[in-house]
Amino acid sequence: MFFKIIIYVIYMIFMRMKGLKYNYLKKIKGQDLASKYVQKVAYLWSEFTLNIIGIDLDVTGKENIPNEPCVFIGNHSSILDIPIILYSSNKKMGFIAKKELLKTPFIGYWIKRSGSVPIDRENPKSAIKSINDGVENLKNGYCLGIFPEGTRNKEGKVGEFKRGSLKLATKSQVPIVPVSIDRASRSFEDNKKFKPNKIKVVYGKPIYTNSLSKEDEKLLMNNIRNTIISNLNMS
Repeated sequence: MFFKIIIYVIYMIFMRMKGLKYNYLKKIKGQDLASKYVQKVAYLWSEFTLNIIGIDLDVTGKENIPNEPCVFIGNHSSILDIPIILYSSNKKMGFIAKKELLKTPFIGYWIKRSGSVPIDRENPKSAIKSINDGVENLKNGYCLGIFPEGTRNKEGKVGEFKRGSLKLATKSQVPIVPVSIDRASRSFEDNKKFKPNKIKVVYGKPIYTNSLSKEDEKLLMNNIRNTIISNLNMS
């Protein structure tokens, strides 16, 4: 494992150096090409991360992912959920992320450029700005990933969703895709050691938010959570 850690650190340094190409593309070719390059970097990083740990993904329901920008709502048991979704969906995508992640060496640089939206948990008023920023990113062609439990749940259960976690999707009126990830915590969080494993991922049918009634909106949170749980039980 020590040897793998060294290889991974070298890869991360190399990935950070790719920022030079990003800056070139943004300055000379424009933001669109630069954003596509970020998507490529994110996909390759995700692939490398999963491969070096020894994670074998069994993905079903990928045909449910719309071609248009959408919001992925998933259960959360591990830091590996992010590379799992990035790799298995291969979309131009950011996440609703804790602001502390932006300071993470190597990764923080790319989070800032991926269409991700930082959120300050200590400042509830900042949630309004985060929602508005997220809506703007969706309009610009990004998908967004949200883990509405608000924290990682290592018990193999799906915790309660935080109120307001779906406002981003309903305000932007983009499709919501439920994502069920079967205990990624077994590959890291449970014992704080990376372990090879087979992880099942299920993408549920999209829920289109542009025609929801007020009653549907009230039931939306529970319906998505129940879909995620149901697909986990089937996986």
